[in-house]
Amino acid sequence: EEEALIELLNRLTSGSAGSVHEAYLLAQGVHSLLGQIRESIQAETAAALKREETHYKNTTDGGAWLDTREDHYKALTESRYLQQRAQLIETLFLWWGDVLRASTGVPARELPNAAAATEAIAARLTTPEILRRIRRLEELRDHLSRNIQEALALEVAFLKIFRFAE
Repeated sequence: EEEALIELLNRLTSGSAGSVHEAYLLAQGVHSLLGQIRESIQAETAAALKREETHYKNTTDGGAWLDTREDHYKALTESRYLQQRAQLIETLFLWWGDVLRASTGVPARELPNAAAATEAIAARLTTPEILRRIRRLEELRDHLSRNIQEALALEVAFLKIFRFAE
């Protein structure tokens, strides 16, 4: 997932990077990536539940046990999804950290395969502007932890974080 996110971020070096349209497309790309992650996790947990049902169907009380296991796998699915989403947000922090390092002349990079994009963005923004965008990313993480609708939180935050052109 990290590679897919970096691929989306690397597109920001194009001439139209920083426009409202590009920020919105990036938000949609991340939302789509999160949807794929959720589907993958749901498929894994559904398969695990099915295996348990098959294995234990004749050895337990059936209904009560099945309800408990279904609840377990629903919680597991949501927990794993939230963990994966948090990892993607942390990747965004690493990316913006690289932008900040590039803008201040520090050669080290956390995401070397995104160096061209981070350096291009660093050349367009001042250090205070970069720090403001990192603050907006922190706000996004906070909003997502407060159960605000994910798609809306992403779109609003990405318009604030990734729009460079006025």
